[in-house]
Amino acid sequence: MLALCALAFGCGRRAPFEGEAPAPQTSSPSSAPISWAEIAQSYASVRDYTCLYEKQERAISNGEKQTIRFYFRKPFDVRCDWLNDRGRVDQTAIYRAGENGGKVLARRTGPLGSLFGTLRLDPNDPLALADSRHPVTQAGIGYIIERVAQELSRHNIKMDYLGEDRGDGRALYKFALTATGPLPPDLDGAHHAFIWVDEKLRLPVAIELYDASGALIERHRFKDMRVNVGLDDRTFAFQ
Repeated sequence: MLALCALAFGCGRRAPFEGEAPAPQTSSPSSAPISWAEIAQSYASVRDYTCLYEKQERAISNGEKQTIRFYFRKPFDVRCDWLNDRGRVDQTAIYRAGENGGKVLARRTGPLGSLFGTLRLDPNDPLALADSRHPVTQAGIGYIIERVAQELSRHNIKMDYLGEDRGDGRALYKFALTATGPLPPDLDGAHHAFIWVDEKLRLPVAIELYDASGALIERHRFKDMRVNVGLDDRTFAFQ
């Protein structure tokens, strides 16, 4: 079954990227060294980026971790290479907004890829969503930044700054998000979330989402992120 990648908004709370989170602590938003608007401004200067994307979703394979080599170019070109246990590409999905008839191009490697070739799927097709709660049209940190800004402006969530932390050898800022109003259907069941922002990049690099009982719904990590690397059309096409 072919997987497609996407993100939901949310975040983690203990030592970065580990375990389940206790209820969020409260601190003064004014004490935060960076505002969400400033994070959005940082993203505005990003033309493209690459990273090693790790995600877990409770609703998909009981939260089994997926490791994906992720490429993104504005306005909205996405390539996901799923890696197997040996670090080799197992399958690839490519999506380019306004190209390929709005379809996701998906292909397996090895004999299955030779047998079935390249599939053309609607982003909301059940097959495209077999290994993700969200369509590929919601992939990338830009979507996270936009969604958090929207829910803050609608007063559906509140944000608290939790202080500095470290993860994957990087200095991070931690924020807590707590639901204060009705959330959209794609965030059904979410109660609180946490997000880590890279101090140097000034971009989100890890997010986790929890329900009211404190059980993990989703976890997303963006490791070894590199911005403005000059991705070209060859990255977003099957050779």
